[in-house]
Amino acid sequence: MNKTRRMILGAAAVAPFARLAAPAVAQTQEIVWWAPNWGQARAEELIRRFQAENTGLRVKLEVTVSDGLQNRVLTALRSGSPPELIDIQSGWNVPYAATGELMPLDEVATQQGIALNDFLPAPLATARHDGRLMGIPYRCESHALIYNKGAYREAGLNPDQPPQTWEAWVDAAKRLTRRTGDGRQAFGMGVCGGGEVGNLMFRCMPLIWMNGGSIISDDLRRAVVNEPAAVEAVDYYCSFFTRHGAAPPSTLQNDGLALRRLFVAGTVAQYQSGQFDIGAIRNENANIEIGVAKLPTPPGKEPRAVLGGWNFVVPRQARNREGAAKLIGFLAKPENMGMYTDTFPARVSAMELPRFRDPILTPFREMLPFARATPPLASWVQIVQLFFDNTQRILLREATPQDAMNDANRAIQRLIDR
Repeated sequence: MNKTRRMILGAAAVAPFARLAAPAVAQTQEIVWWAPNWGQARAEELIRRFQAENTGLRVKLEVTVSDGLQNRVLTALRSGSPPELIDIQSGWNVPYAATGELMPLDEVATQQGIALNDFLPAPLATARHDGRLMGIPYRCESHALIYNKGAYREAGLNPDQPPQTWEAWVDAAKRLTRRTGDGRQAFGMGVCGGGEVGNLMFRCMPLIWMNGGSIISDDLRRAVVNEPAAVEAVDYYCSFFTRHGAAPPSTLQNDGLALRRLFVAGTVAQYQSGQFDIGAIRNENANIEIGVAKLPTPPGKEPRAVLGGWNFVVPRQARNREGAAKLIGFLAKPENMGMYTDTFPARVSAMELPRFRDPILTPFREMLPFARATPPLASWVQIVQLFFDNTQRILLREATPQDAMNDANRAIQRLIDR
């Protein structure tokens, strides 16, 4: 006998005695929320506020980690018993929506009074699929160059004049690769070659774009990562490790978190990342004088960046979708969105909060107009993995950049042609 049937029969058995019992207390409804570990403390505070306003709802927070999250979410969506609300990277929104396992949120936005015209257009575009709103963006960001001003001075570089071109970037990285005054080996550039696969794409794809290349053609029909502009950019990124010896031996294991830790330890003098790392660096090593600059470019080219960010999504099979809608409405309020994100909020009005006025954030804000969303392909998650695998072959010196990107191109094209 299943649980539902037992509940029905049990209720029928006690019905004759109901009039003798005390008045029933309204049952508290549960909302399961999957939120990333880096936002746990803020999520817990927002849950306390939400529950104070919605006494009939209880939010159960389940903390996620970035490594393996893509597949974990996909498994949950197909499980038949997913959580009510999930935080996902914005680039995953369209691929997940294409599975048919997400709930459209157009009506939710209307019912909850979420003013979509207050959202930055680019983040909002990451949540649309086939003309429907399939997520609510809450965070947006782009990478810049984070560097150690003290290390620049020690290497004879001007910390107020960070590199602006690719040539100057390599030169700075080589000069920053040295024995420090206390005898430690320091490296001039942090390269993502391992860990969470998306970290590599976020750092390499801007170089491909600013060099005039791409992964996929603009019409989304052709893989183009083996064309000269793309191959040159991939080779350039890998060269910090493969040719110049300016990246540490752990490069094949390093993801974004590892690079931040190496920077904090003084092992790496510069790396690409977002503003979310600034607070952690300050907390973990207050002695580092942090510099931030726009990403260097090829001569005469403009910077580019991948538009990063996170969206809220509601699984189609979520049991308490009404509760999830109320929680989204609460989290999407400008003051709550501004509190929850540790980069920039997706709503324009939330940008006015005092915490976003720190001068060190200016270069990150200046990079936002140059940021692009990843291609809206259902197969994008698999494409990222293919790019990662083949770029690792370059870092391992198992394949030339051209051969590795040829192999990646063939595999990506097969995905597009499905």
